[in-house]
Amino acid sequence: MTTWQGAWRLLRFEGARSWVGLLITMLFFSYVSVVMMPLFNELLEKGGSSGYGWVCDFMYLSILPTMGFLMNRSVMHYWSSDPYTRKLAYLRTLPIGWNAIILARMLQHFVVLSIVALFFFTIQYAMLNELRGLLAPDEYILFALIWYGYALFAGAAYVYFEQTMEGGKYFAVCFAFLLIFALIGVLLWLLDTDLMFKTVEASRSHALIWPAGSLLLGAAGLVLSGLLIRQRNVTRNLLH
Repeated sequence: MTTWQGAWRLLRFEGARSWVGLLITMLFFSYVSVVMMPLFNELLEKGGSSGYGWVCDFMYLSILPTMGFLMNRSVMHYWSSDPYTRKLAYLRTLPIGWNAIILARMLQHFVVLSIVALFFFTIQYAMLNELRGLLAPDEYILFALIWYGYALFAGAAYVYFEQTMEGGKYFAVCFAFLLIFALIGVLLWLLDTDLMFKTVEASRSHALIWPAGSLLLGAAGLVLSGLLIRQRNVTRNLLH
């Protein structure tokens, strides 16, 4: 069995038993869209000068990378039961190589994130009148691609730590990321800059370098994360 065949089988197996988690994830991002509506409306109405712009930046920076993660019991208890390490240990008892295991995880991240991102950005555009008035459909696609590339890149970093750390350490890293995103949001606020509105302006001006650069960064992050996971895990003790 080749690496791609093994990865495809793992991906299909995970997909068959994780569809409920995908639905819950999509439901969560429906809720995120509703919560962000008043913040987004104020930001768009005031042309990027809203005092809550940093909140939008923080929410997008912190929440979008989690689009590639299915909400299930493992996610709710990873800090205490360390399910990811135990799952890797189990998979290594099967006739499946590291390359197939890692490729399957990266493909799952890409597929799940793509599905959830398409859902999230579609309902966001449908729900926000101000957004539809500000961005034509083709411009909104550019806006979505900018943030999709970012989510792919940042999400790949989360996957790296998920696959290479014990549950408690992974939880600490996730918390540290939240602090970093909050600091970035506050720093942008102090500099009177709204990252969210900057991407809106870039999309309106059809600055293709933004989505192109973001997508390239996302793809590079996905590949690099997979390579680093393999380098780390081939020498990692999964049994303690």
